[in-house]
This record gives sequence, structure tokens and C-alpha cells, in this order.
Amino acid sequence: MRKAIVIILLVAMVGLAETQDGLIESVLANQKVAGALSWVNTIGRKTDDPAYLNLNYRLRRFYFSLTADGSHNPIVFFGDSITFGANWQQLFPGYPVVNRGISGDTTLGLLNRQDEIIALHPQRIFLMIGTNDLCFGRPIDKLVENYRHILARFRTELPNTPVYVQSVLPFNDQMFPAKGLRQNENIRKINVEIRKLAMEYNYTYLDLTAPYSDQDGRLLPQYTYDGLHLNQNAYQVWRTQIDSFVKGKVTTTLVQKGNRSDQ
Repeated sequence: MRKAIVIILLVAMVGLAETQDGLIESVLANQKVAGALSWVNTIGRKTDDPAYLNLNYRLRRFYFSLTADGSHNPIVFFGDSITFGANWQQLFPGYPVVNRGISGDTTLGLLNRQDEIIALHPQRIFLMIGTNDLCFGRPIDKLVENYRHILARFRTELPNTPVYVQSVLPFNDQMFPAKGLRQNENIRKINVEIRKLAMEYNYTYLDLTAPYSDQDGRLLPQYTYDGLHLNQNAYQVWRTQIDSFVKGKVTTTLVQKGNRSDQ
């Protein structure tokens, strides 16, 4: 039964991708669909398997290939399920935004599909990745090494494209069980390192953690439906934090800290 659902979803995605790009993005951003794809992501998955060997990863890349022709010079959101869960077209109407998030993705998965992002010749890139690396037990130094390769390649092949390095967001371990190395302490360590990388490669680091964090550094319950993934209120906060960067109103390299929200 579950296999049949996956097949039906694939067929539906192919048909929709040929006719209604906006509709398929809305479907994919649905939390129930995201949950189903998260289950798909675990099929046959071993801890040491590269992210791009799972079915969900291949499914999303197939969809990207169907829609790539209409995505020249876009604003790219590049990451995992946290990126995937947003409807960026609704959050930034009138701007050529594309969602290149894949549920369950890691730094290794982004490296594997970086060619596809470069081929789009994006105006700007918003990057968030790392939480799943920890979940699957990737050591922080290896994660940071992969991150360095991602930024180095963007700097070499897209020298005039601004890349916004966004902090890895915390999770709520009282709602979502910690797994592997995924702990908020390790997330904070990652953010220290990727901030350094952003500065090294002359990119802007966006610290988005403050609006989402309680006094203990956990993801605030009002911004999540499971302790890890964001709800629509959280995406509105994200939109507010990056609005000026998406719209090209800020062009200088800097470290931008998010504002704590009382929402």
C-alpha cells in the first residue's frame, strides 16, 4: 500500500510539473506531504548511506529537472526539509524564488547536486544545511569540511552571486527526540564554524536563531509542529528576517543577527 502511494505521488508530480509549477510547490510544502516524504526518506536508509541514495532525494531531483528550464537567474533556497517546508513563492510574491530543499538532505547531498544550482545562474542563494548531518552521526569536522567545499565551489564558479549562509536552527528535544549527534550544543558549535567560513569566503552570515529560541536554546513550541520542522508562523518570521536580502536591498558583506520575536 505504501509503495503504491509513493508511485502515485511520483506520477502526480510529473503531471503537475508539466502544467502547474506553483501548484506542485504548494502540494510539496503541505505538512502531511512532508511527513509522507520523510517516511519515504527512510526506506532502505543506513546511517552511512549518502543522502542522494534515498528515494525521496531522487524524486525531488527528478522534479527539479522537469522545471529547470523556467528557472533561469532565480533566487535559490538551497537546503533540507527546513527549506523544503516553505512556500517561498507565497512568502516572496513577485520575486523569482525557487525551492531547492530536499527532506533529509545533508552537506554531502548538497555537494552532489551543486551542479544543478550553478547551472541556474542564480541571482542570490540562501543556504541552510547541517541538522541531518548530525542526525546521521557525521562528525562536526567532516560536516564543516563539506560546507567549506560547498562555499569554495560557489565562490569559484559563481563569483558574482551573493550567498547567504544561514545558521542551522535549533530543535526542541522535549518534542523531537535527539538522534545521533543532533543536540543543540552541537548545532551551536556548527554555527560558530560556518560563520567563520562565511567570513572567509566573503559571504554574508545570517544568524536566524534568536527569534526561534527559548532561554535554554530550544526551538520555541509555537514555531514547530513536531519539535524540528517549522510551521507557517515560523516561516513568516524567517521571511521577516531575510526580506531585505531576498529583495536585494542589502548588498554588503556582514554578519546579520536575527531579532528576537515576541510572536
